[in-house]
Amino acid sequence: MPPEAPVQVICAMGVEAWGVRRRARHLRVVQVGIGGRPPSRMPGIVISAGLCGGLLPDQTPGTVVIPSQVVDEQGVTHVCDPGVVVALERAAHYLRFPVVGGSLISTSGMVTGAARDVWAERGHVAVDMESAAAAESAQRFGVLRVILDTPTHELSAAWAAPARAIRQPSNWGEAIWLGTNAPRYALRVGAVLEAAFLGNIDPEV
Repeated sequence: MPPEAPVQVICAMGVEAWGVRRRARHLRVVQVGIGGRPPSRMPGIVISAGLCGGLLPDQTPGTVVIPSQVVDEQGVTHVCDPGVVVALERAAHYLRFPVVGGSLISTSGMVTGAARDVWAERGHVAVDMESAAAAESAQRFGVLRVILDTPTHELSAAWAAPARAIRQPSNWGEAIWLGTNAPRYALRVGAVLEAAFLGNIDPEV
């Protein structure tokens, strides 16, 4: 999908921004921090991109999430641009990644444990902390996320503050897993963006 308007990518964490810049070098990346808000009234197509949490027990890490809508904790719903959704879905399927659609919930804090069940029962498939805010800033909006943790592969809630979590020995096993898979899945995000908007398909990711 060669974009008719500029594409701007909103990422929270440095590893997410790195993955996009590594694979989709010509797209503009705006890093906002965990739970951060992008500048208001961003022109063109805005993609909230990065990692997320899965809410369904049968999901696996690495699954690509391309929602049709984003909802905040107050129930405000933002519908994703259908053309952007289709472009992202086609790219992810071409690259043979597992894909899930549906509704994504954006929360103010990290969701783990029983809280996953609460949001799943309300019809959501995945959770992040930035997409609803990004949607408020966009004329045309889409979301591209890759599931990092799931109900059957939990991460400690301490990772909401990574710099503090890494200092706790109890989190070191998870740190090794994250150090391997977070960059891998961030590159997966970048690969889908590259295929969707730059037309450079490389299935070896």
